Amino acid sequence: MSDFEQLVRASRLYYELGETQNAIAAQLGVTRPQVSRLLKRARAEGIVEIRIVDRTAVASPAAETLRRRYGLDGVHLAPSVTGPEELTRRMVGRLAAEVLRGVIRPGTLVGIGDGVSVSATAAALEETATPVAVTVVPLCGGHWSTGTEREPYRRVADALGGQPRGLMSPGLVDDAATQRALVAHAGVRAIVDLWGRLDVALFGIGGPTWSAALVGDEVQGQLADGRAVGEVLVAPFDLDGRFVCPALRERVIAFDARRLAHVPVSIGVASGEGKVQPILGALRAGIVRTLITDVATAEAIVALDEAALAPPGGAAR
Repeated sequence: MSDFEQLVRASRLYYELGETQNAIAAQLGVTRPQVSRLLKRARAEGIVEIRIVDRTAVASPAAETLRRRYGLDGVHLAPSVTGPEELTRRMVGRLAAEVLRGVIRPGTLVGIGDGVSVSATAAALEETATPVAVTVVPLCGGHWSTGTEREPYRRVADALGGQPRGLMSPGLVDDAATQRALVAHAGVRAIVDLWGRLDVALFGIGGPTWSAALVGDEVQGQLADGRAVGEVLVAPFDLDGRFVCPALRERVIAFDARRLAHVPVSIGVASGEGKVQPILGALRAGIVRTLITDVATAEAIVALDEAALAPPGGAAR
């Protein structure tokens, strides 16, 4: 049978007739892992469509509120799943993967950041099968490994069938002189030059996870004095969206987060209670053009934003 016929037959046996994957493997003359891959392909290629009817779900106005208030191109909300945050993060990653696939075309230059939400997006992309001839670059240094774990940008490139371009450089160095020397290196400069031509940037929005051991006592003090609540691409900002701690910026090898607003498609991905302040700060900084999060997080962001807008003893403006 043809490849397409095999996908359809495996799907009918599994979803319509309730056969086990072991039974399907015997009927098709393949292994059980091959059946699992066939079923994933069938979903990815639209042969199988799964729809979950959640009668308890209520549409949230938070997406439109944030879109309108911050002039965003789009706000996409995944369902919030009760239980460990990782469950909701996976839902957000699946949604981010759909959004990313919708904005890329052959020849697109895609920049990929780091973090747990970006990793969840890469994992969701790995379940799909349709290749797109794109070029994928990391948005900051520090992403290479001699082990088996692949960096987020490589996972995205592999999932899309695109070409990865590596950045062999740390993300954070000891001083500004070292940063300038590394950026002047031809290999690093080649990626920096590509950053100036990005079509799409997808990045996580991080919380305040710095430590004196990582950034030094002086920078740690500046971050505290600046009341940093979050960071994007190792660029910290406060709740009002002001970038703080210029001394840290001089030591970073990364796409300048302040330029994200100039990338045609700038997608910020994050979710969870600990990301409410960081996401609001990023929105106020104007560096996110498309936001992907979950319903509960979006509603908490709106509530925090409106609390800040409310005059003392009165209702929100």
